[in-house]
Parts: sequence; C-alpha cells; structure tokens
Amino acid sequence: MINWTADFTNDPNDDYNLIVEILYNKEEVAVIKQGEQGLEMKCYPNQSDLIIPVDWLLGLIQEYKKRIQ
Repeated sequence: MINWTADFTNDPNDDYNLIVEILYNKEEVAVIKQGEQGLEMKCYPNQSDLIIPVDWLLGLIQEYKKRIQ
C-alpha cells in the first residue's frame, strides 16, 4: 500500500468542485468526484492490472463525503 497516495484538490474544469486524485507510484490512475447520480470513480487506462486496497479506498470515500458536506 506504500505506493498508493491520494490528493484532495479542486477541479478547474468542473467549477472548482472537490475531487480526489488517486495515484500509484506518483502516477494518476483514477479520480473520485461527485456526479449527477452520486459519487463516481473513473479509472484511467493502465498497462498493468492495479489492485487497489479496498479499505484504503473506503477511507478516501468517507473522507471525501465529509469534505463535500
């Protein structure tokens, strides 16, 4: 899990709404944001299969929900 990090930031392309950029080895591999139907996670194409630690991801989602309230 040491290779996984996340940055909470504002998206200048979406009215500066809060997003979570998910990085693996300092490369952005996914993003979590508020969509029309609720939270969305978009994974970007990657040459190798990535195994995301679910407990860590759940913690990110919970923190994101706290910050957007």
